[in-house]
Amino acid sequence: MSKFERSGKAFSLDLTLDEAHILINLVEQLLELLGEGDFFHHYDMNDPFAQLMSLQHEVVAPDDSVLLRLLPNAYNDPEAAGDFRRYTEPAIRSTKQRVLREVRTHLAILVDEDKAGTVADLEADTWLMALNDLRLALSVRLEINEDSFDLFESLPDEDPQKSIYAVYYWLGWLQENLLTLL
Repeated sequence: MSKFERSGKAFSLDLTLDEAHILINLVEQLLELLGEGDFFHHYDMNDPFAQLMSLQHEVVAPDDSVLLRLLPNAYNDPEAAGDFRRYTEPAIRSTKQRVLREVRTHLAILVDEDKAGTVADLEADTWLMALNDLRLALSVRLEINEDSFDLFESLPDEDPQKSIYAVYYWLGWLQENLLTLL
């Protein structure tokens, strides 16, 4: 089974080729979703002019439930929530996209070589953020609640949902493994 390992300050992750493909697929789906409605993706958010330009546009709460979970409203008051979102969402989206792209780059090495192996020199914080966002996205789509594990256990092996639940719980295990090493 895949797991993170630590050697001094360095982290690595051993993966099968199938696991690498699953992670890349999830990362790419989430990157695509985060790009929807992102009118600021072409701005360099470190550029003061770009920041000024992005603040002049209205940014509304996303309609997609996964995006709303990843980019929640900060306030119940719609006007305050809109102002907060306008000032913060472009940078938050950009950070989430950067983190996911970095994880994809690490995983692509294994996939390009078409073999299982170790992804080395990982930034633990980057991987924790990516795993957290992937789990949140899956939890929304699967409508995870306190009864979900019992549902997962009761599903027949042929049920396509069973493998999706399995991926969700596997991501949780990876996240816990990395947190334990920290």
